[in-house]
Amino acid sequence: MGKSVQNIAVLLGIATLAVAGYYLYTQQGATILQSGTDDAQLEAMLANTADFIEHRRELDRIALDLSLFEDQHFTSLRSFNTPVLEQPVGRQNPFAPANASVARPRTNTATP
Repeated sequence: MGKSVQNIAVLLGIATLAVAGYYLYTQQGATILQSGTDDAQLEAMLANTADFIEHRRELDRIALDLSLFEDQHFTSLRSFNTPVLEQPVGRQNPFAPANASVARPRTNTATP
């Protein structure tokens, strides 16, 4: 790696650390609970917390029966999907007028 590339990498690292430090410094007051918070705000936070705890308890009571996936009728099902045929994708220059370019045969790398 050349000396100039190394210098640029060091400068970018220092700039990244400076931006991250500034961000953390400005967010410091936003994450600390103020001691001057009034009782109404604390009661609202406690009510919201109680709602979340109740919702979690309701979700914990739900029991899913997964025996359906082990049933012989389910395991005997067959897939009738058809394979996706490869098609030419895009043009060499997407900004050229529509009649200026012919589709270039590129393969689609997405898997089904």
